[in-house]
Amino acid sequence: MSIATGDADVASAAPAVAPPTLADRCDASAVVGGPDGRTGRGACGAQALIRAVLPSGEDLVFCAHHGREHEVALAAAGATVHDGTGAITA
Repeated sequence: MSIATGDADVASAAPAVAPPTLADRCDASAVVGGPDGRTGRGACGAQALIRAVLPSGEDLVFCAHHGREHEVALAAAGATVHDGTGAITA
């Protein structure tokens, strides 16, 4: 039996998750409503800044707002999350 004794011997249990790209858009639905009276649910469509990979391998992307909203559920589902909101500059 082999025992890991250093950082180089230990593989990360969490898979690497690629950061969202500029082409990624939020997978979450949002309530749509406006001055034109349109209501209902539609795609959020905002730029995705958070990527979550579920244990099944399914890849989901969220805007910062929806990523925070679904954070607890993603953690409960065992998702590995890459939060790219730190790349936003004022």
